[in-house]
Amino acid sequence: MTQLNRRSFLAAASATAMTTLTSRPSFAAANDELRVVVVGVNGIGRTHLNGFSQISGVRVVGACDVDSAVLGQRAEEHQKKFQQKLKTYNDMRRVLDDPDVDAVVLAIPNHWHALGTVWGCQAGKDVYTEKPCSHNIWEAGQMKKAADKYERIVQVGIQRRSFTHLQDFFQEVQAGALGKVKQVKGVYLTRRDSIGKPTGTLKPPATVNHDMWCGPAPTKLERAKYHYDWHWFWDYGNAELGNNGPHILDLCRWSIGAEEFPTAVSSVGGRYVWDDNGQTPNTHILRYEYAKAPITFEIRDLPTATGKKDTCKYMDISYGIVVEGEDATYVGFDTGKVIDPDGKVIREITGNTGSDGGRQLHRENFVKAVRSRNASELNCDVRTGHLSTALCHLGNISHRLGESVSLSSLNDQLQDQPLVQEAAKRMESHLEANGVDLASAQVEFGPTLAIAPKTESFPQSEAANGLLKREYRAPYVVPELV
Repeated sequence: MTQLNRRSFLAAASATAMTTLTSRPSFAAANDELRVVVVGVNGIGRTHLNGFSQISGVRVVGACDVDSAVLGQRAEEHQKKFQQKLKTYNDMRRVLDDPDVDAVVLAIPNHWHALGTVWGCQAGKDVYTEKPCSHNIWEAGQMKKAADKYERIVQVGIQRRSFTHLQDFFQEVQAGALGKVKQVKGVYLTRRDSIGKPTGTLKPPATVNHDMWCGPAPTKLERAKYHYDWHWFWDYGNAELGNNGPHILDLCRWSIGAEEFPTAVSSVGGRYVWDDNGQTPNTHILRYEYAKAPITFEIRDLPTATGKKDTCKYMDISYGIVVEGEDATYVGFDTGKVIDPDGKVIREITGNTGSDGGRQLHRENFVKAVRSRNASELNCDVRTGHLSTALCHLGNISHRLGESVSLSSLNDQLQDQPLVQEAAKRMESHLEANGVDLASAQVEFGPTLAIAPKTESFPQSEAANGLLKREYRAPYVVPELV
């Protein structure tokens, strides 16, 4: 950390009892034990505690969480399973200040990913951070600068990048295995429930340090389910698009070798059926313009029809991608199949997906890069994670700048976007089956925003540029100078 950064940090820290973060070369050599702490252990972090503990030469030495009840439960579970007592922390800064920690795994909410990564790099730790890479586009640049400056290994948890069968197959697709690619479609079709509309004054659980949980974001509480429903509020989450979209859109982008921002983005969507406090869309269609092929993405969080407990499907999948080439089409997710124009399966794309949804292979890749000190060995470094996460941010920016129009007018509004028009017809049928009155309903019609890939900005929209970054709540500020 530079002296200026350190003085600025300590000045802010003094008012809030912050610890000092000192830059120290903390890493395990090839034959040393790699000491890991998992930060955020309520959800995916729980699987990281188990997964990293099963890698040879790695020892999970601690767990950190702002919820003391969750932290205590995980420590007890770990001791029973691995006969090892974990060191527990209720503040990430204590982890980063611990000289006996080499690497941190950040399984914390989206709004903490960037600051946690920057702090980790400044403190001399290697970092595995969950998707999405960042909470906004600007943050990813600061993460990359920190990783480079402090020579840290930073892996983003988009784990299918560690599937060798997809690495090989997508190279084939880019070389013409399907013929010229005409379009790529991503789908995430699931079923969620309303988060409700709680009344009265909401309070966080007594076991939670709410100020620390909020960190860079405002402290206002509008959800009854504290530990997951933050996804549907812009201050903390990035909608379903930013929740599961990074996995799907990464496959879309990877399949065609799109290694920069698209040249335009557009959005159509809204929040339907549920009468709740959620701010983000549960029905969403996105389009991204690439020279190699356009990408569309469909999200639906409602069942096939009112009263059902199922999920929708497109070409027999509820989530995954469809790469449509002139000669054949690929349909898949972890694995997949290639079908000819008549719908006949002509090839199966399979391989080792490891355990825990592929995360174990990704963890092993991270550990390998940490030991070699060679960031090029990472399957999903900050830049790769950023390019896929940014697609989520771009789509959300278009949505948030949209105007409400009549759903019944949508077909006319999309005359110049036939691929989106086709998806919108599926969306309308789905909404109608869920009791939405198409004649009276509204939809957020996002503008088509031109993008400058090299600057990763919007040359024709200052309003959109204003959403590339957020305001931070001091002292939890992602620094301009890392």
